[in-house]
Amino acid sequence: MIPKIDVFRCDACGDCVKACPPQIIGLIKKKAAILIDLCEECGICAEVCKTGAIHFRLPNKGVEERAATYVTPREATPNPGRWTVGVPLGYDGEGHSR
Repeated sequence: MIPKIDVFRCDACGDCVKACPPQIIGLIKKKAAILIDLCEECGICAEVCKTGAIHFRLPNKGVEERAATYVTPREATPNPGRWTVGVPLGYDGEGHSR
């Protein structure tokens, strides 16, 4: 997953810069910035961020939009006359057997 920085939450404390193992996070105009192509996606930056400005997002590659799922229609009120509770109806549907 790719880390993303919310610049409105970032307070430029520098904790993510110090904690990043490959040292690819820096401060630009008092906001954190990440070189995404070199990121190892370890998640340490998000763990040390006190303001919650760094979070992970899934890549959008290969995602297709799907149609709405099919929902089976249900009756508004159940019909108790149609319920069968463990009683076989028989060959004629009335409980009679041959």
